[in-house]
Amino acid sequence: MTMWRRLFRFRTRHQPYMVRLSYHYEMRSAITYPLAASLAEGSFTGVVAAKYFQASPLLIALITAAPMFGNIMAMIWAEKARGRRKVPFVNLLQLGVVGSIAAVALTAFVPRTVGAWLFAALIIVVRLLASGIVTVRAAIWRANYPRHLRAQITGRITIVSTVVLAFATYVGASWLDADPRAFVYLYPIAAVMGAVGIWQFSRIRVRSERQALRRETIPHPRPEALSHTDEMNVLNYQPPEQRRGLLDFLREARDVLRRDRAFREYQWWQFLSGASFMMLNPPLVLLVSKELTDPHTQYKLATVVLQIIPMIMSIVATQFWAPLFDRLHITAFRVFQGIASVAAQATIFVGAVLGQLWIIAAGQFVLGISLAGGNLAWNLGHNDFATREQAATYMGVHVMLTGLRGCFAPFAGVMLFRLPFIRRGVFGISVLMCLAALLGFVSMARRMGAWHKTRHDDAGAAAAPAAQPR
Repeated sequence: MTMWRRLFRFRTRHQPYMVRLSYHYEMRSAITYPLAASLAEGSFTGVVAAKYFQASPLLIALITAAPMFGNIMAMIWAEKARGRRKVPFVNLLQLGVVGSIAAVALTAFVPRTVGAWLFAALIIVVRLLASGIVTVRAAIWRANYPRHLRAQITGRITIVSTVVLAFATYVGASWLDADPRAFVYLYPIAAVMGAVGIWQFSRIRVRSERQALRRETIPHPRPEALSHTDEMNVLNYQPPEQRRGLLDFLREARDVLRRDRAFREYQWWQFLSGASFMMLNPPLVLLVSKELTDPHTQYKLATVVLQIIPMIMSIVATQFWAPLFDRLHITAFRVFQGIASVAAQATIFVGAVLGQLWIIAAGQFVLGISLAGGNLAWNLGHNDFATREQAATYMGVHVMLTGLRGCFAPFAGVMLFRLPFIRRGVFGISVLMCLAALLGFVSMARRMGAWHKTRHDDAGAAAAPAAQPR
């Protein structure tokens, strides 16, 4: 009975009245648009590239690194969206995504060597555009959903879209098993379904957007600008933020890392932990797609192991991690999440050395549990170091460093995997890196006395800076 009650909470009529309209269209979009976006997911595209295009290890690394390139691009999208209506801006990016997805079918009509690089280029374009959608959609959520409801509403939308992602990749992989050239039809059909989701999303209205845009775009009042001295403009006037260039942001990021010793150390251990996962992923795609399954078929088996198992487990395990995250400082939370990460990578290492796909699948099961906690920490962990006013800057530094490690870690993993004297030992190296990060978080948590969360305010927003480690 409890399960059914939770299921019915996803229905529009069970949401608070003030959010029903936005929720209704967002949920409809979440059911259809991910059907297109799912076909650009890293592991699925890696399987397609490895099996159909017989892509080189370098190309596999490039495809799996595409989401990390998007992290760097996110800062640019945030700047481009300023002063513009948010829903049409997202729709434009979504149209770019479905157009690129549909264009994948064209790769079947060129030589496979050329098609492989064209396929990779289109996937990278999709991921760059998708990073803008995620960035700007966060502003829409902030405007449309009150703080005390936002996590619940967006959580339901995310669960639905993730289930659709898993379903779409499973169906797509099954179709490719029957006919490897079926992607000529699969990608355009998914693009059409995604276009339906775009239409649904276009019907969303952002609350108080006109006033927000006025605050973003109104110029500084001058004596000669009489049109901006009326009572309404004076009452609503806020000085616009000065547009920052990349160099300005890099200087600010450097200052943050210099000034906040605790955040700097936290980012180092997180950098090491994240790099271990990024280094592991491309060799794992190559191993499962080309060595532990048939190199030309078994798309479904490879996709289930590489993507669907961890994706489904991350949904289920989020309910376990969320209460723990609310009680602990991020450094202590990372200790528990790091234990799951080390266990997952160690299991995958054993499966790789023994050449047993079922052991790797078990490792992916544990990996999904780890990723659920990692997603919470990635999105919210910086708040335990930043003040409310600094939260955006700290998140920007965090995203930049994530993109930075994504620019080299996947390629380092492939390079090590290709060395004859290392090969599958690359998975052992990733375990050691993850273990070193875990020990670093343990040390930080002990020095900071971080076993209870005391820095979040009642709303769970950004809080005061953490105490410096002694």
